[in-house]
Amino acid sequence: MLKKIYGDIKSFLLFFPRLSLLFEKTQNYLLRRRNNQVPHVASNELKRVAEVLVSPGWNMNYGKGLMHEKLEEEFAAYVGTNYAVAVNTGGMALQMSLRALGVKPGDEVLHQVDTCMANPFAVMNAFATPILTDISGDTFMMDFNDAEKSISKNTKVIMPIHMWGNPCNMDKVQELADKHKLHVIEDSCLSLGAAWKGKKTGSMGNVGVFSLGCIKPIQAGEGGVITTNDAALAKELRTLRSWGEMTAEYGVRDHKELAWNGRMSEIVAAVGLEQLRGYSAQLEKKMEALELFKSYLTQREGIQIVDAGVNGVSSYGQVVLKLNAPALGLSKKELMHSMTENGVIHWHANFEPVNQLQFFTQGNWKKWITAGDLQKAESNFTRKFSNSERVYAEEGLGLNNSHFLSKKEVNELILKMDKILKKK
Repeated sequence: MLKKIYGDIKSFLLFFPRLSLLFEKTQNYLLRRRNNQVPHVASNELKRVAEVLVSPGWNMNYGKGLMHEKLEEEFAAYVGTNYAVAVNTGGMALQMSLRALGVKPGDEVLHQVDTCMANPFAVMNAFATPILTDISGDTFMMDFNDAEKSISKNTKVIMPIHMWGNPCNMDKVQELADKHKLHVIEDSCLSLGAAWKGKKTGSMGNVGVFSLGCIKPIQAGEGGVITTNDAALAKELRTLRSWGEMTAEYGVRDHKELAWNGRMSEIVAAVGLEQLRGYSAQLEKKMEALELFKSYLTQREGIQIVDAGVNGVSSYGQVVLKLNAPALGLSKKELMHSMTENGVIHWHANFEPVNQLQFFTQGNWKKWITAGDLQKAESNFTRKFSNSERVYAEEGLGLNNSHFLSKKEVNELILKMDKILKKK
């Protein structure tokens, strides 16, 4: 099937010699590597990109029935929402969602501390204040007791982060949101395909935010998608992504809100569309392979997988592990060193606590947060986050997605882990 598709494209591109040569070189490289790389070529990415390149519609503002519209339609159907809005990055998706929900200077947004710096930066670029929460030492997700202590009259949004494909407890999130009248933005950038009690991440809050960038479940070089069930909100988001120009959505040439260029390239949309179409099969294959590793871990003390538990389904953007150094016989530092020596690609379970980075420790945030409760912000940024700090230093470890592409890779991982753990 793939050979026929590639043959059809090559025949078409004979009219464009340079493009044809580039296509052939790219095709050969990708076909050699498509079964053992992250990101994958799912199937028809080259064909879809070629369709864009020979069309006049490289920008989403030109024409109808464009690639980004197909991506939006299929993305919404996959996640289980009424609408999806394609934008240029996941970070822009966060900023636009905050603005569309009415967040303004001085408003506060709750999210866990050990996340990508994109989260607090997106909040601040929307002129709001990030308020950081600790995590649970069991789930590695937001500690809801800690979060509630930080809620004030300025708090407008709670942002659960479905870290590495493990869904946050959305019952707890919604309970806090209802009690304190908060909007919910699900950061689902790392969790496409994960679910909580049968509902996919990105479908339960006011909006869900996804990224198609580096190390994400599906990758298109860059790109982001916002999902929602709110028709008016989707309309506003489509307006905000194009400098707030109102013609397309409201029928009048005007601007009413400060906005950005958040448009997604049609070339990126083409890749994202085919990545999405191939994702279910890819995820199923990974889940089958992962069962081998789960079975292996039952024979080992001091190391266990952290996932969604009985109420959820994880999509395992990386496989998150919790370590018990005394039982394992190795400290996290020793284990990571041995993994490096033996070619096991790994990282931390979560990111480092962001308040330990220079932007916060040197007070650079003070140049950008100028409204609201600044004393509370400073107190929050300088406090201890005991669970997050312990998980990062001692207890949390992540295994790269490339180890779980097939049963072959998992078996190789098991051999390496046996070698490492027998050295203890």
